[in-house]
Amino acid sequence: MFCISYLWTSPKLGFQEQLIPVIVEHGQITEVSIVLLEANYHLNEVVIHGQKRRTLYATRIHNAPLEKTPVSVNIVPRELLDQQQAISLEDALRNVSGVSKFGSYGLSDNINIRGLDIGLSGGAENYRVNGVMLRTPYSDYVEEVQVLKGPASILYGDVEPGGIINYVSKKPKGFKHMSFEMKTGTYGLYRPSIDLGGRLSDQLNYRFNAVYGSSESFRDDVTSNQFMIAPSLTWNISQRTSLNVEALLMNNEVTIDWGMPIGMTLEQVKKLDPSNFYGYPNGNSEGDLRMMALTFEHDFGQFQMRNVLAFSHQVRLIHDVYPIYDSDADRIAYSFGDYKELSRTNTFSNFLELTGQVLTGRVRHNLMAAIDVSHFTRPVAYNFAFPIEGGTTLDSPTWENNTLSSTPILNDDESPFTTRLGINIQDMASLLEDRLNILLGGRYSRFLTGTMYRGDATEPDGYEDTIESKFTPRLGFTFDIVDGTTLYGSYAESFSSVAPNPGRGLDDPKPQEGDQIEFGVRQSLLEGRFGGTLSYFDLTRKNVLQYEIIDANGNISDPGNYRANQSAQHSSRGVEIEINGKLMENWNLYAAFSYFKTEVENEVVQSGDSEPVDYSGLELPNNPNTKLSIWTQYTLTSGIPGLSLGAGLFQQGDMYGDRLNTDANVIEAFTRVDALLAYEYKNLKFQANFQNVNNVETFQRSIFDSFVPQFPRRIVTSLTIQF
Repeated sequence: MFCISYLWTSPKLGFQEQLIPVIVEHGQITEVSIVLLEANYHLNEVVIHGQKRRTLYATRIHNAPLEKTPVSVNIVPRELLDQQQAISLEDALRNVSGVSKFGSYGLSDNINIRGLDIGLSGGAENYRVNGVMLRTPYSDYVEEVQVLKGPASILYGDVEPGGIINYVSKKPKGFKHMSFEMKTGTYGLYRPSIDLGGRLSDQLNYRFNAVYGSSESFRDDVTSNQFMIAPSLTWNISQRTSLNVEALLMNNEVTIDWGMPIGMTLEQVKKLDPSNFYGYPNGNSEGDLRMMALTFEHDFGQFQMRNVLAFSHQVRLIHDVYPIYDSDADRIAYSFGDYKELSRTNTFSNFLELTGQVLTGRVRHNLMAAIDVSHFTRPVAYNFAFPIEGGTTLDSPTWENNTLSSTPILNDDESPFTTRLGINIQDMASLLEDRLNILLGGRYSRFLTGTMYRGDATEPDGYEDTIESKFTPRLGFTFDIVDGTTLYGSYAESFSSVAPNPGRGLDDPKPQEGDQIEFGVRQSLLEGRFGGTLSYFDLTRKNVLQYEIIDANGNISDPGNYRANQSAQHSSRGVEIEINGKLMENWNLYAAFSYFKTEVENEVVQSGDSEPVDYSGLELPNNPNTKLSIWTQYTLTSGIPGLSLGAGLFQQGDMYGDRLNTDANVIEAFTRVDALLAYEYKNLKFQANFQNVNNVETFQRSIFDSFVPQFPRRIVTSLTIQF
């Protein structure tokens, strides 16, 4: 007589589970030998609830939770980016209060933060990757998007006072993983991507991201393509020391689309077919980017050191034709000509910081000292074919003229450059058992701008580089009134250099300066799973650079026809509300609201022989006074577990579409509704996002005052496989 039994070895970290059959005969002793088999397991996902996010890259305060820092930082996490299937920076920033985008005409995102633009076409000064100055397009290498609002000179130096945008890149996770995702959607969206990683050894971890994206548009002849690979390698040299090396290779090509003809009012534009494309069908922006960054970190125990060294190289060719409305003939002309621009941008950045904590009696000091340097060169060459004869109709635009400009040749012997040096010191002192935190800091900034003359280039007589420097302070505090309720306040200044000789009549420009006062309250709820912030800000930008046209009948391609002045001052005041977190483990909510008004002061501009125009007292365009976003997702845990339902509401108030604040060009308020349906089973996930469900028709305004129609209703689907 015998029986068959089974022995089951319970899985332990590092070993496989086993089910072993054992035959036991009556009256016999049976010995069983079990050999444990090694296996690589990683723990199930650990979900940490609450608002105590570290904001190392954005605030430079080591190990400080967000509610303890007197700064305005909004974080759009990977979780939310995935839920909304965010493909562009605009998609991500839709969730942030006080942020708006104006027409990019296909080149790059033009962003306003708290009413002030942060650089035409996204200048590198106001964008960061892991805290260092690099201008890279948004793509799948981004783990989260951080928006630091208000003057950031204490941390970053040469920036616009509205704020900065920082990308935190994906890093190796330390365990084996691989996922493949295929996004498809209306208007020809096709976007396969892969994210994989693992361990090469006990000390080496890797990660690799790649994506290819191709899309058409509801606009005729408008397309976009992007190819990106982003490898990353982390070497854990010891328990205290690590080195991360990451690279980014990206190529993108988009159609330059000014939207509706330049010079038409919004009322005229609304009568046209929004799918009409009035530009040149092969008028593209082609960009090729190479970036590498090395991050070295060492923990001394009481102090920590981090050094980030980064370099980027970007070549861009722009081919553009401007569709101008001819009101006399009621048709389109191309009188501005055909334009090609070739640029090569090299950016070198290094940031070294030392952070740590020191106790003096009952006061704990969170200290930071840092030095950063960056070198930025951007030689540019232009070619014009001016003017282009002929045109096309409003109803059925077609390209009829092939007189196009030739591709320009860069003159590397003359290279404009900017070198920035910054020295930061900061102390956040914690008193009363961490209930009161006082932040004191300052930055010394030095800017060297000019042109490098090499080879056959001749340096002009009397030429000198321009040097500017300033010390800017930052003050702030947080105070816990009761457990979970924190008051905060801050004051900060910004300092931004202006390129020498920006225009006739302004040979010695002043630096652009800004300052902001902000205070508010933060509330933590549901045992830290959920929280919110209410804030008020008063922001000012001084010495604003503006251009006038000297001769209205002159050649617009002639830089000598422009004159610059710095008489203007812009201000913005308002309130913001941010609410986000987990209402339940399977139910999250993100909500943001802002109300503010901008005002122009002391700004008079004359164009040619026309009468001077006084913009004083008017509001800046492209800034809705109100903005509301709400996004929520709920995942079923019973019935149909794995099924997720989500919905979003995005409201935007009226905003002016021109600098004169004319009623005819007011972009009216709208409320857009999005929806989500997703189902996850084992290693498969299907997701469908229904964007602009109610099919809102609206516009954005470009920098040349044309109106760009926005996407109507569309669907984006994805299928993800995890291995």
